[in-house]
Amino acid sequence: MIPPFDSKTGALPPGDHQATLEEIAPRLGFTARRRWLLKGLRAAIGALWAAGVEQIFVDGSFCTEKPDPGDIDGYWIEPDDGVYDRIDPYWIDFELVPIPRLRKRKWRMWVDNGVEFFVHPMMQATPELGFPEFFRRDRDGHPRGIIQVVKAQKS
Repeated sequence: MIPPFDSKTGALPPGDHQATLEEIAPRLGFTARRRWLLKGLRAAIGALWAAGVEQIFVDGSFCTEKPDPGDIDGYWIEPDDGVYDRIDPYWIDFELVPIPRLRKRKWRMWVDNGVEFFVHPMMQATPELGFPEFFRRDRDGHPRGIIQVVKAQKS
């Protein structure tokens, strides 16, 4: 379940909050921009689940009350049995492509789908910090919440 946003920060309260895609969509898809980002999130999550990735986390401005977040940030944890031979190479293509209108370069998954998924532990947020720790703090170092995307229970 996704709790209400913190009234002071506009973000999720600290902690790991589990939610299905079916719960995320109505709760966080409250603008046209957010609904477009949800399409990219569904595509990414579907590809990761198909490859056997179970632990997927989303965060960033998408997990706040901000009406028009720039993207959906997140990371996934490499399964012990590997994944790279099963995942669609698109979702692990970290080559930067130019975006002239923004005067920057981003990964193709961001350009096409508005999502940026990092891989833990293969990638680090900083030389000292992994993505699990990085995503659970705001820019000022205060704790914040994160969503772990889980599969819906079949009835």
